[in-house]
Amino acid sequence: MTAKWDSVRKYVEAVCRGVSEQMGVPLEVREEDFAFLVDHGENDDFGGVEVPQVFVQSDGKIRHVFSRIPLTETGQPDIKGATEMLKKALQEA
Repeated sequence: MTAKWDSVRKYVEAVCRGVSEQMGVPLEVREEDFAFLVDHGENDDFGGVEVPQVFVQSDGKIRHVFSRIPLTETGQPDIKGATEMLKKALQEA
């Protein structure tokens, strides 16, 4: 789930598209579907929802994988780490 105004979107979409292609699984990108986030997403400290968030759906069950791209020790987006997290979630689904 993402939003056009989110600056991290480009990293999340790249990770999700890459993993989708590598593992041969379909990809669904939802735009500003806040009802979905309220039902399935992770809340912030104030009870609100953040974007982007990544989910895996299998056998009708939806599982939250991560919110935001993890960062490296230097504070840069950890594309490799996010990719591994998503692959692991798909393998466990």
